[in-house]
Amino acid sequence: MKNLNHPGLGSLSSAGIAHCDRQSTGAWKSTRERLGVRQPSGAVPFENGTGLTPSKTLRLLCFAMIAAALLPQLAAAGPEARLNKQRMLMVNGQPRLMLGLYENPKDDAVLHEAVAAGFNLIQSPPDTAALDRLQRAGAKAWVNLGGALDLSSDTASRKQQLTDTVQRVENHPALLVWEGPDEILWNNWWGTMEQIRPEIEKMRTTAQGKTELETLSRRARDRFERGLYTEFEKARAEFWLKAGQPSPNPSVRIDDAALRVRKSGEGITAGIQTVRALDSRHVIWLNHAPRNSLDDLRLYNRVADMVGCDIYPAPANLTVGHSDLLDMSLTSVGAYTRRMQQAAPGKACAMVLQGFGWRDLQKAAKETDAAVGIGRRPTWAESRFMAYDAIIHGANAILYWGTAYMKPMEDDGSAVTGRPRLWRDLLRVARELRALEPALVAPPLKAPKVSQAETYGSIDGKGILCSLRKVDDDIVLLVVNETADGLGFTLEGLPAKLNGRTLYRLYSTEEHQVADRRLADGIKPREVHVYTTSRRFEDPLARN
Repeated sequence: MKNLNHPGLGSLSSAGIAHCDRQSTGAWKSTRERLGVRQPSGAVPFENGTGLTPSKTLRLLCFAMIAAALLPQLAAAGPEARLNKQRMLMVNGQPRLMLGLYENPKDDAVLHEAVAAGFNLIQSPPDTAALDRLQRAGAKAWVNLGGALDLSSDTASRKQQLTDTVQRVENHPALLVWEGPDEILWNNWWGTMEQIRPEIEKMRTTAQGKTELETLSRRARDRFERGLYTEFEKARAEFWLKAGQPSPNPSVRIDDAALRVRKSGEGITAGIQTVRALDSRHVIWLNHAPRNSLDDLRLYNRVADMVGCDIYPAPANLTVGHSDLLDMSLTSVGAYTRRMQQAAPGKACAMVLQGFGWRDLQKAAKETDAAVGIGRRPTWAESRFMAYDAIIHGANAILYWGTAYMKPMEDDGSAVTGRPRLWRDLLRVARELRALEPALVAPPLKAPKVSQAETYGSIDGKGILCSLRKVDDDIVLLVVNETADGLGFTLEGLPAKLNGRTLYRLYSTEEHQVADRRLADGIKPREVHVYTTSRRFEDPLARN
């Protein structure tokens, strides 16, 4: 038996346990006689080894004493973060809806405002002081392990870096999740393309007026745009040879990207296994770009606990190409939520939503774009819809990226006091979701049948989604309209016990009586209705 070391207990070795064994028989007999306990008539003596021998009993007592001594230390360690059957994160034994921010606000007032609204997961460096600050604010933290998680190269150094990071903060009570390098699968492609595209343009300008070079330049561009990467690399090499110049990026190739993806996927798997061997208590999460094939995504996701992607589709127009699906509208959030679950069956799904406007990432917006709303921030209604669209499609956590990049002005250019309206809108959405958390972490019941009224829109295959939850004696009904049309609808097959009861539509004055297990109502385009048998799921501060 290996030594059991603990700072409060010293070392318990095999010899120590053996000493317990040697003392046990006499101790057990003496204790039995002192207490007046007689061996039952006909019973097999303990010393014959057919039951709990004195030796085994004393060993159990020794281990119980060890466990009792260790309990205070274990309680001080980081909270258990595991997943339940609904793939919700379990925090201190309770399923929680995690609402997260990539931004770690420098201003304590802003941090406390976010936590008070319901945000409970904040990105943090692997630093005890930073984690202490989040702990005092009442939030949990996730730590990004960065490129060290990919053990496909520089393995020994990266393993040591992982070990140092994990051992530094694994027992901090604020730590909840480890995150892998952001969008690592996509960056195996995108990082290369970002270097090659300017080179292709340089080839064009270098070739001007030189017939042979112009031919090679056009060939290289054509092969690249057609995805014929091996032929592109040949034309690229020939071009620079003929031009008598070195390639601007001699170490960068696109024809080996698929090979690098597979190698990196194996490296991420090894990295996650290394972290889990060091710390099995915390969830390991991978966030992807809204790109890549399901096969490649599954390669990376094999041993992760939680998987998702970022998707920022607002406002829906052709200048926002964040979604590469046919659906580029707000409902691409739900589509990618389904896709991430297909790419990681049985794992938790964390979706990263839009906390900025695309103009916030530009140095200066074009007046013509601003005039028609291109690049604006999401509205409150859009933010609310995207959050519920992710949840109704199976998201277990919602996080926001980009709030740190919001410019200190509104979309119309007007000055702001404090933070822009989008920040207040996200706080409002967070309050609503947090108040509804008991229902959102509950297992969905059998959904009622949805019948939609006829409409003029081309909505074949789309429409209203419904999810039914039970919390104690209350029923909660989520209804999401994914279409761009207002729709009348009827829900049939509601639980029989709802007959004659009132359903309140939250954050409105509407009340609906259930009869014959049916509810009929209408809903605006891309809107969410929440019906409940109690208004206890409302947060007054989430009202308009």
